[in-house]
Amino acid sequence: MIKNPNSIILVSKDALGTFYLPTYGNKFWKGKTPNIDELAAKGTVFKRHYTAAPSSAMSYFSMWTGVFAHETNRKDYLPIKEKEPYESFFDRAYNLGYACHIIWDSKWMTTAKLFSECYGDHIIYNDLCEIRQPVGSHQQHKEPVKCDETKVEDTIERIISEIEKITSGDKKVFLWMHLPHVLCGRNTYGSDIDVYDRIIGRVRDYFFDEHIFISSDHGNMNGTHSKIGYGFDVYESAIRIPLIAPLTEGLSCVEFPTSTVDLFDLIFNRKIVRRDVVYSDSAYYCQLNRKLAIIKGKYKYIYNRRDHSEELYDVVFDPCENVNLITDHIYDPDRHLSCPMPELYFYTDWDKLPTVREEMRSICKSIWREGSISDKIHAWYLHIGKTVWRVVNAHLHKKGIDFIIHSTKKK
Repeated sequence: MIKNPNSIILVSKDALGTFYLPTYGNKFWKGKTPNIDELAAKGTVFKRHYTAAPSSAMSYFSMWTGVFAHETNRKDYLPIKEKEPYESFFDRAYNLGYACHIIWDSKWMTTAKLFSECYGDHIIYNDLCEIRQPVGSHQQHKEPVKCDETKVEDTIERIISEIEKITSGDKKVFLWMHLPHVLCGRNTYGSDIDVYDRIIGRVRDYFFDEHIFISSDHGNMNGTHSKIGYGFDVYESAIRIPLIAPLTEGLSCVEFPTSTVDLFDLIFNRKIVRRDVVYSDSAYYCQLNRKLAIIKGKYKYIYNRRDHSEELYDVVFDPCENVNLITDHIYDPDRHLSCPMPELYFYTDWDKLPTVREEMRSICKSIWREGSISDKIHAWYLHIGKTVWRVVNAHLHKKGIDFIIHSTKKK
């Protein structure tokens, strides 16, 4: 097969946190991801790459418009009537002469369609149904999911067959291939990393290594902070994601914070955008469960709209975010005492924290919007509706009835 020297591919996988890949320290898959490892070894590995949002639809919107959630007029996840005034990543690529394709499974990408305007007017959708394995909250049955290597092989061949169709001919192609949380044939998050690597290996038959980018839309909590899943938190597990690019600016490793909103410059201009501040938002400005993360240098500040709580972490010194530095005192419930943090926790920059706290709060205040009274009523209306839906859905599930978006199925 002949590779087109001008075609580019971004291979992403839903909910792929950095902790799944040996490049970022995973030990289980060490030695089992040769393609990802090789591309990382001769390319640029971004160690602190942040998604603009810890959920798919929101992250796609920021990836493909180049704006953070707080910079838009969106109030919630519902479609808006007016097209927002942002030039799409794909329209910009189209203007550079690229035929733009997306490979995904539309059955699982229903939320993404709510934000379809962010993809622009020049997209060719290559829909591959049934390449994902529903698990967890996406599972539509109660029986345990079993691994099936026959399905794995079929999934790989279907994906590669679609890539072969897209890359045939001499046209320049930009392909975004977004793979599901769990590829069909495997049975849990993180169980298909070897399959992901095999797919990337086959991708290398059609694209030059210098034109292959590997990333994700968001991570997942994976048990950290006693939480499973994604979409509601902005801790490192949820928002720090892999990004492996061809060698850029001569850097084999990028240690400073970068954002998904700057992918266009990286992919087409081979430029690494350096921002003073990077943001990640769990919801739009009117949503009650909004949590905003502000990343500046080695510090991350989190503001929770629901209870107005604050968190501050030095994510270089404390990458697991174990110690909240927002205050100099901590209450010990076992001893019923308020204890001075500097005497209990070894940290070298206590003297800098007052300035850091003030600066982070100032940044948060400068971008925070509460919305009008009607906005707040609307937010409560949506919140109550979603809460009722979840309670009813949980009750039906216990009764052996699975409520699926457009139907109810009796087991």
